[in-house]
Amino acid sequence: MTSRNTRRKSAFPTALASAAVLASLLAACATPGGGSGAEPDAIHRHALVRTAPPAPSWSALHEQLGKAAAGIAGVELGKVDTAGFHVQIPVADGFASGSAQIRPALGRALDALAPALAAEPGVAVRVLGHTDSQGSEMVNLRLSISRAEAVVAWLQERGIALDRLTADGRGEADPLTSNATEEGRVRNRRIELILSPMP
Repeated sequence: MTSRNTRRKSAFPTALASAAVLASLLAACATPGGGSGAEPDAIHRHALVRTAPPAPSWSALHEQLGKAAAGIAGVELGKVDTAGFHVQIPVADGFASGSAQIRPALGRALDALAPALAAEPGVAVRVLGHTDSQGSEMVNLRLSISRAEAVVAWLQERGIALDRLTADGRGEADPLTSNATEEGRVRNRRIELILSPMP
């Protein structure tokens, strides 16, 4: 017998064994818990299954946030629709110029709103930062994103799950009014919370 035939014969049982192992693995994957009606195996028993959060009651949340914001100057709640609503928070005194560190005035506003938001696991909170047009466009864009991220961190520390929070910034690109006056610039510096159903 040549060495070539020897290699062929010795490889044949190995191929059969590999096919048998593969078939048993596929069968195990296809039938969680062994398919015998017994208790599921450890992997399936401890698998994390994400259940859908309850659908939010937008009108109830709007009312709760309205009450929470009643003593906070300048906070505005948008109209409710099936996609949710937004909350606008002025930040003229919320951050120091050029900074993303939250000052007490903004902290108090966020602290007032956070409990109602934390109690609604079915609500996603998208935080949008906005600046006025003072300074360069790119610096303002970066600053608006940093400020939104600071708000996300603040809200997370107050019980809102991180998977419900996202941060973004518009810089000076989406003003509410003209930046030609100081009053206009104050109005344009803001944080928006866009509330929508969790995906």
